[in-house]
Amino acid sequence: MDLKASITVWLRVLSGSHEEIFAEELQKPYARLATAVIWLVAAGLVAVLVWILVFMLLDPMGQSMEMMPQFLGQMGFSAAESAELMAQMENTAQASMFLMLCGLLVGIPGLALAWSGALWLAAKLLGGSGSYEEQTFLLAAFITPLVMVGVLLYLFPLLGPLLVMGLLVYGLYLTYFAVKVVHGLAAPKAFTAVAAPVIGFLLIACCAGMLWLAMLGAALGAA
Repeated sequence: MDLKASITVWLRVLSGSHEEIFAEELQKPYARLATAVIWLVAAGLVAVLVWILVFMLLDPMGQSMEMMPQFLGQMGFSAAESAELMAQMENTAQASMFLMLCGLLVGIPGLALAWSGALWLAAKLLGGSGSYEEQTFLLAAFITPLVMVGVLLYLFPLLGPLLVMGLLVYGLYLTYFAVKVVHGLAAPKAFTAVAAPVIGFLLIACCAGMLWLAMLGAALGAA
């Protein structure tokens, strides 16, 4: 699919009668897993390009580094020691930026495919009859544009993250319809199929956060 056709599909699934449009899109010849992967990789590329532009135009790393020599001098470091520490911090910052960009490029499609897998498993356990390919295609049709818009909105301070949260909620709303259409589930089961992975993810995140805090507390106590 070319870009124009892809944008047309994205706009259709983001608006209108979701169940009817989703059912229609599943009948199209491009409703394949390969199309979904291409779209999701494109979302990752857009995210990477946006952040590269941010680093080039705003140069947050350079602004931070400008203040470091004076700070290190006040801390009692010599000029030679400050220069060595600055070089190490610059290398670390560049490596971190590179890893972040790679994480966006790989993580966005990877997380979307894993999310689709969790939804598919939950739907199957509830009697769903749809395929992973169909479900992933529909999810990618709205996840891709939402991610692209969300990356841009996130750049705005204060209001941006709130708008991104709104997009996340809308994405879950569309996910409900996608699961319902693909698997032919009744409304309560479709809702449960979406809610179960969300709750599971939140529980895992909470447990991981508590474990991290416990490890941090133990490390500080030992120090």
